[in-house]
Amino acid sequence: MSEQPVNTEQPPSPGSSGQESISFLDKAAGVFYEPSKVFESLKTSPLKFADWFVPVLLVALLAGVNVYLRFASPDLRFQMAQMQERYIDNMVTQGKMTADQAQQAKDRMENGSTSVTVVSVIVAIVAVFIFFFIIAGIWFLVGKFALKGNITYTHALGILGLSEWIAVVGVIIGTVVMVAMSRLDGGLHLGLLTQMNTDSKAYLFMSKIDVFTIWSLVVIAIGLGRFAGRKGIMPAACVCAVWVIWVLVSIFALGGRFG
Repeated sequence: MSEQPVNTEQPPSPGSSGQESISFLDKAAGVFYEPSKVFESLKTSPLKFADWFVPVLLVALLAGVNVYLRFASPDLRFQMAQMQERYIDNMVTQGKMTADQAQQAKDRMENGSTSVTVVSVIVAIVAVFIFFFIIAGIWFLVGKFALKGNITYTHALGILGLSEWIAVVGVIIGTVVMVAMSRLDGGLHLGLLTQMNTDSKAYLFMSKIDVFTIWSLVVIAIGLGRFAGRKGIMPAACVCAVWVIWVLVSIFALGGRFG
């Protein structure tokens, strides 16, 4: 009587789909050189709180440091004062502020340097988190409706949160450039290559074309494409369209103050 072969293979563990779980550090590093693999892992293993919170927290803290250095440097502080005065004068010209209100605003800027610095740093840190959750919602809507993907808001948090590792490097380099060149618009963007008036619309648009911003958008497009099951140019086109719309709104409606 012949013996039946014994199956020595172990059955797959529950919840596994042939995709190995990637560690926190591997995700952080992988988003720079192999983002498709990182996002593919998020489809089979649950997103961890630290995956998105840690990079966002680092960006927030670095943003706070960036703001503090702006106030600490006499040259940068002078440039900020000039920008704020031009903004206030423009508000007066448009009839949105009276001359008395404008003068009061300028006096507060001069007399409350320490308190203004502290408040500005706190606002910068909080703003990073607020914008993060809003932007994650936008990418969720893009993935869900524009790309027709099976994506949740949690997935969007993971995609955007992991792309923030690129923003961490970008903020560090931008801060170094800002301090070294004594320019408020520090960073690796096209605006640095021109001699345009920094208040012009053309310059504001060029300043948005930053190496790390484009890099992050590419990574986000890859992530949305993975969750939507869409390859090719469609995810990139949707992400680019949203970014262009936001940049135009930032420049023409918000005076280039955001974005």
